[in-house]
Amino acid sequence: MAAPSIQGKADATTAARGVEFPADASGRRSTGSLARDVVAEALSSIDPSARRRMDASKNWRKDYVSPFVEMVACGVNNDSAYRTVSSTALHTLQSRMVGITGRGEIPMKDYLSEVRVDAAGVPDTETIEGTGEAATELAIPYRGSVLRGAALSGQIEKWRADGVIEPSTADKLLEVQQHPEWLSLPGREVAVLGMGSEMGPGNVLLSWGATVLAVDLPSSRVWARMREQAGTIAGTVRVPTYDGEAGIDLLTQLPETRAWIGAAAQAPVALGTYLYADGGTHVKLSSASDALAAALFDDGTVDALAYLATPMDTFVVPGDVHAESNEAFEKASKVTSVRGALGRLSMGRGFARNYPVGSGPAVHDALVTQQGPNYTLAKRVQRWRATEELAKGRRVSINVAPATRTHSVLKNKALAAVYKGAHHFGIEIFDPETSQAMLAALLVHDLSTEQPTRDFLWEHEADGASSGGLWRQPYIPRSALPAAAAIGMALRGK
Repeated sequence: MAAPSIQGKADATTAARGVEFPADASGRRSTGSLARDVVAEALSSIDPSARRRMDASKNWRKDYVSPFVEMVACGVNNDSAYRTVSSTALHTLQSRMVGITGRGEIPMKDYLSEVRVDAAGVPDTETIEGTGEAATELAIPYRGSVLRGAALSGQIEKWRADGVIEPSTADKLLEVQQHPEWLSLPGREVAVLGMGSEMGPGNVLLSWGATVLAVDLPSSRVWARMREQAGTIAGTVRVPTYDGEAGIDLLTQLPETRAWIGAAAQAPVALGTYLYADGGTHVKLSSASDALAAALFDDGTVDALAYLATPMDTFVVPGDVHAESNEAFEKASKVTSVRGALGRLSMGRGFARNYPVGSGPAVHDALVTQQGPNYTLAKRVQRWRATEELAKGRRVSINVAPATRTHSVLKNKALAAVYKGAHHFGIEIFDPETSQAMLAALLVHDLSTEQPTRDFLWEHEADGASSGGLWRQPYIPRSALPAAAAIGMALRGK
């Protein structure tokens, strides 16, 4: 098929140019000012003084952490505030982000309803039928071995006992282990945005016999790998193609992506978003995928959404997490404790307690300024969409992923050093293949069981979380990370 033709409501020859940041009066498309405006609008919806406080900030790059924390903290005991922040943030983002066409710019909130693809513009579909044997039991690669049966259940219980995964996560994994018939997701399909992602579940689901609608760039190496490995996968993968070339660009071909998923689907679809890019491109991808998710949910093409939350963010955690962390802090803060002494000498900046004194649900703040507001905004977009759809009673699988040795992390020397020293602070860093299999199993559970009703929206994120130990350890992460990095640097090469 040749390049697609796009139909807009106002102009049948409108040519889509892609997803972009809004332009200011000078024509500059600023990523930083957008994030700041989105956060200010969201917080102002529940606190009129928020904008004044944010306007007083002179260094957004440094000061962004506090308002992003505040956006979560408002929902500890107030579902209305939590949802208002999420819905306002989404509306502000998608009202200001634009889709650029041959006739001009369209706000992202209207882009997919204004720009339509005619029949000739829908990508073709290449279908790769796997000929391998489907998995008959849950197996998770771990430190050079593949765990299954009693060895796997024993490791799951160890992770639970060590606080690496939450008790609800262990329960989910053990339930999937008891129901291997769930692994192939019979009767449904999963559309995977970011098929080549190191954290995405696509490859694991295919090994289990599931059907995957795969979306990634034409330049992705995943397409050649899919064809080469057809004999080892057990599932079916459908791929968008133009003139025999696999792949599609979500930023420049968003209407085509929507049309293709609708045309390629042959069963109820769960839309999973696993996209990553550096800098502002990550925000653009999050805006594009959010617009796609909203459109496909509303038109009935998909009946579930799936996301992975980064552990290096802010969450509300249950009271038992709060209590265990505080107990650990008190033990570590004895006079004989080196870390306790260092914390006192640094006036509380080093090895500071993870949570305030007290009981009940609390805010876990793992944000670090080095991540930057673009990354934080991009990941929050997914959580805001999850909150919005969960509040409507729709099915959403959102699981906090463990810290993982992905390429995008290890190419950053500072983060690589932190990961190398993290185990000295009770934090387990996972290999990508372990995270992929574990998170795919959690997705299978969420799509195969009844979605539970929660008292508070934040509980959906706490349920099934795998923080790697960040939630239950005694120190707020950014107060211990410098020490972890120093240890990691000393151990580099060993």
